[in-house]
Amino acid sequence: MSAWMACTPLLRGCAVREPFSFDQSDSYERPNQTWICGLSEEGPQCPLGPGVNGHCPQSAACHPLREGDRWKCNRAPLRGGECSEGPTPEGKCCHHYVCHPVRSLRAKRGRFVKGCLLASIGALCLLLSGNWRNEFIAPGKLSVHHAQLLVRGEEQTNRCASCHVAGNQSMLQWLAHATNPTLATPTQSTLCLECHKKDFPIDAALWAHNIEPEILLSISEPGQSKPETFSDSTRRRDPAIGIACSNCHQEHHGAEHDLTAMSDSSCQACHREEFHSFATDHPEFDKWPERRRTRIAFDHASHQAKHFPDEKQTFACSDCHRQGPSGAFQETLDYESTCAKCHDSKIQTSWTAGIPAILLPMIDVDTLSTAGHDIGIWPDSATGDFDGALPFFTKLLLLADEEASAAIDTLGADFDFYDIDPDEPAQLQAAANVIKATKRLIADLQYNGQTAINTRLEKLLGRPLSAEELTAASANLSPASISILATDWLAEQGANSFSSPDDKVDSNKVAAGGWFTDPVTFSLRYRATGHADPFLTAWIDILVEATAGQHKVAAEKLFSQMMKPTAAGLCGSCHSVDRTENGQLTVNWFAKQSFNHGPQFTVFSHAPHVLQFELADCTACHSLNQTAQAMKTYEQTDPRLFTPEFHELTRQDCAECHKPGAAGDSCTQCHRYHAADVR
Repeated sequence: MSAWMACTPLLRGCAVREPFSFDQSDSYERPNQTWICGLSEEGPQCPLGPGVNGHCPQSAACHPLREGDRWKCNRAPLRGGECSEGPTPEGKCCHHYVCHPVRSLRAKRGRFVKGCLLASIGALCLLLSGNWRNEFIAPGKLSVHHAQLLVRGEEQTNRCASCHVAGNQSMLQWLAHATNPTLATPTQSTLCLECHKKDFPIDAALWAHNIEPEILLSISEPGQSKPETFSDSTRRRDPAIGIACSNCHQEHHGAEHDLTAMSDSSCQACHREEFHSFATDHPEFDKWPERRRTRIAFDHASHQAKHFPDEKQTFACSDCHRQGPSGAFQETLDYESTCAKCHDSKIQTSWTAGIPAILLPMIDVDTLSTAGHDIGIWPDSATGDFDGALPFFTKLLLLADEEASAAIDTLGADFDFYDIDPDEPAQLQAAANVIKATKRLIADLQYNGQTAINTRLEKLLGRPLSAEELTAASANLSPASISILATDWLAEQGANSFSSPDDKVDSNKVAAGGWFTDPVTFSLRYRATGHADPFLTAWIDILVEATAGQHKVAAEKLFSQMMKPTAAGLCGSCHSVDRTENGQLTVNWFAKQSFNHGPQFTVFSHAPHVLQFELADCTACHSLNQTAQAMKTYEQTDPRLFTPEFHELTRQDCAECHKPGAAGDSCTQCHRYHAADVR
């Protein structure tokens, strides 16, 4: 062996065993065998050892050597050397090793370990079969919020079952779950939602960020359009695979454990792009903090540079904005506190003459009669060349009349009788139909009162009107007011009467708001109560809803007329109009407030920032862009197509404070995981 080792190259990294000598005892020979020779406890063991079944082979002590015609003992020195008796004449050894084989040290240890294992399994089975098993195996105490819910006299087993389906199951069922996880239903996340079902839609609760997987894919893939709330990031996880609640919310860490606390590494378990620090790796901001134009059309630059100085007023942010209840959001104060002192007089002037609800236009009765259209009785004072436009209230109610609706489609919803071509038969026919329908409307209002308004609006909108909606839309209209139109102006005797300018009713007699008739213009008018008049806003909302119905084209034209900046009430000069993703128009009656500051992926709170002396002044972060033409933004209905009034904030603006050792730069300081709507 020594010669072989001397000439054989050594394998790199392999140790070489020292030379073996037969006169040295190892005391742990054949360690992998279960049985060893029983003589080993008294001295040298036999050279063969027991069989695999533990039987002694009773082997000879040696194999005698023949020298000439004699046999010589060949017993090894380790086993006593040559014996005195010597071999038999036949050359066989006269000594045989006979013993009772014993188990090796390894076998004894193996039996001990197996015994301990079986005992442990048995003890575990007993443990897991007891009523107190759940309390014993609980990994720790619950957080205080969950512990309070489960402390009301429930048994310990039932307490666990509130969150773990296996809490009341047997150990055999647990083993079945281990081999087939689908048997463990309902899942723990499903049980979580039994209590938290009001926090998330059930079908969206386990989606990443609670956003539909297809939408999440579209807003995170390179080259796809994405909202400002998401940055480009490659995913480690398929959004279609639900994320269990326990992935982020770890229980059994003690009463004071914060279940909502998340480390940056938790975020990057799904987001492959790793950010080592906010200042160096975070993407630059995109349109932050303005994601859309303001709901109230307001030009900060022109008010600061022109309007406030003209009125000798100080332009201060705090005059119009204040922190919301939580301190996170800067709310816009109401109209009375901010705009009324400059704009109220203009609004009042816009409806001094009242808003016409029903009006009898100038009609060329002779031309209609020559064309074969008999419109019946019509006031002599309202007879002449075609002139005048029907109020949008009248046109909207006429849309519920099929004949009138067809005529309005022919003439266009924004038509004026002045534009009627006397030489165009189709227009004369449509004009006659509109006049007849107007007279039917007046008769309907005279006999049915507010019920007529309710019936026509329900037909127009395709749904029942609530009592509150009818109250606002009718503004306590009295049938007596309608009777004046029907009996004094459209009756045979009244049709021949003539009015003079002296007959005009002074609208100031209803300065607090209400209905009055004007015999000069043959109209029923409404004097609004002031800003945000319920009657006017109700009809604008009805118009908005009608733009999604069967009379969409006509309703949109009427809506455009009503929302002109110069229309009565001046509503369109300040209240912007948005078109939603499904094409529905909506009027923004209020500035954004904290109560509609819904779930966002990115969050920000003003409260801890304005405490800093250098940030107490709003202009420290919000710098006006004097060249921005903010009001042009409101000439269209897409709120995301806008020119920001303020210069955008940059990452560096925040990184000056948000860094380790200062204000911190963890993901969850600015980003919320549960962002149900970020589009």
